[in-house]
Amino acid sequence: MIGKQALISLLGGVCFVLPLKAQESAVEGMKEAAQNFFQKSIEKEKQEIYQYLDSIKSTGNNGQQHSEITDEDIQLVRKLKAIEREVPLDYSPRVKELVAKYTSDNYNPYMCRMMGLGQYYFPLFDKILDEVGVPRELKYLSVVESSLNPRDISSAGATGLWQLMYYEAKTYHLTVDSYTDQRMDPIASSYAIAKILKEAYEEYGDWLLAIASYNGGKGAVSRAIQRSGKDKATFWDVAPYLTQQTQNYIPKFIAMTYAMKYADENNINAADTELSLRTQILDINKRISLSQIADALKVSKETLRALNPSFKKNVLNGTEDAPLRLVLPVIDKKIAIEELYAALNTPVAPSNAIQNENLVQTLLNGKYKVKVGETFASIADKFDVTVQDIKSWNNLRSNQIVPGQNLLIKKADDFVNAKLARNTERSAKKSQQHVANTVRTAYYVVKKGDTLSEIADKNGTSVGRLKSENNLSGSWIKPGMKLKVSKK
Repeated sequence: MIGKQALISLLGGVCFVLPLKAQESAVEGMKEAAQNFFQKSIEKEKQEIYQYLDSIKSTGNNGQQHSEITDEDIQLVRKLKAIEREVPLDYSPRVKELVAKYTSDNYNPYMCRMMGLGQYYFPLFDKILDEVGVPRELKYLSVVESSLNPRDISSAGATGLWQLMYYEAKTYHLTVDSYTDQRMDPIASSYAIAKILKEAYEEYGDWLLAIASYNGGKGAVSRAIQRSGKDKATFWDVAPYLTQQTQNYIPKFIAMTYAMKYADENNINAADTELSLRTQILDINKRISLSQIADALKVSKETLRALNPSFKKNVLNGTEDAPLRLVLPVIDKKIAIEELYAALNTPVAPSNAIQNENLVQTLLNGKYKVKVGETFASIADKFDVTVQDIKSWNNLRSNQIVPGQNLLIKKADDFVNAKLARNTERSAKKSQQHVANTVRTAYYVVKKGDTLSEIADKNGTSVGRLKSENNLSGSWIKPGMKLKVSKK
């Protein structure tokens, strides 16, 4: 028989044990409920993404073909939405293809270089885009446009990191003369593109349409919106009415944004580049020699040119009214202060008139015959022009020249035809779309491994048009073939 005190002790123990078990049971119940909640959330998100993809498939938007929706598709949509901010990062089969391309092992060296260059350019772009009021992710358009090459020049004359046309430079007050082309200036050109994109967004109310209008022209986008028959059309609504080049432009931007944002998990690491990440700026209000500055800093002239791509010559032609911004690397080693001071305060004569006159006299009908041992760089230095100038004047893409080859060399006064410039600016004010939508004819020399579809994609045209213009019955091409390419 249990005593009274023992009974009380036993009951007390039971009263203590029961609440502990109840607590453990409650915790387990909460864990199970939380797991069920998260599982249902994941399933709900997956179902919503599935419905989104299914709607694309059924309507034909984004170029979706009648194919099965895979877990890979669902995962890509989820990851795109995770990094989406102000600019829609929509899924499409073309986006999926380009994401696979940009994150592939074959493309890795290129992407690593873009990340390396981006360490210098992207913080600069972010600051300017913030100031103008444009989403930061639009900085990745520069990779699509120029592969972050500020001296890139297209066959149509679009120039710089953002591939600005001459009429756009004049509209947004960028200097383009025989000494300077601010379309190649990372700062000046970024302000211009930010304003262009913001104005387009204010007109269309959609960032993807704003981007499309920059690539294809506002006139083309406005006509496509009308043809779509929708009051609040999206890019995907109007895409079928745009050129193939512009249809591909948006997926390229979306895929590049994805690749840059998920660089770490795709083993895309910033490569070393020729750009110094630590810089300082000086305002130059006189004519000075870039070579003298390079010697004083004990850096190569190529280093200074990489930081100052808008300068076309070895001489900086600054004035009190229009000083030039000179970007210099921050050097840890001791600088020859006296030499730098002398370089900055020793104006260069207006020109080596006698030497230039003698050089001009060596030209036969404006052409110079290449001598043994000469290169593009040595000839450019001889005539105080840039390699890009010589290539542009002679419609050359190769970096090779041969002795005896005749190269067209223009005098400084011929850099910009004033009458043509005035006509271009006047027509731009009437319709800035005219230049963008004008058909241009160029030629492409087939390289080993090229396909018609790749050539068409690179040049903003279609395989059908390539075949038609070059009288091709099939898709067979061989290295060395010269293909006519007409594009807008």
